[in-house]
Amino acid sequence: MNQKFRKHRYPTAFVLTVTTPRDRQRATLIDVNQGGARLEGVENVVSGERVALEVMSEKVTGTARWVTAHRIGVAFTMPARPALVDLLRQGVRSSPAARFNSMALREMR
Repeated sequence: MNQKFRKHRYPTAFVLTVTTPRDRQRATLIDVNQGGARLEGVENVVSGERVALEVMSEKVTGTARWVTAHRIGVAFTMPARPALVDLLRQGVRSSPAARFNSMALREMR
């Protein structure tokens, strides 16, 4: 039995620009690791197409491996720098879900 599993992806909510063969779009990075990412809010992309993610003047290229209604999975052409992945992981702090974290709540008396 030879199963191949992808490496763990880190959750995030980082907004970035995606360049497709047809246009440039804003999208939200849902999860990421050095080998790939999952994005939400991307339209008009076909599985197998080349895309580029633009993050803070850095570009990471890849191929759309799968496509659903408004989400795509991207396999990077070259592994992303570990420092870039760490930066993208920080986006989870600014996500809408992070606002509902109960850690900052105080009991009212």
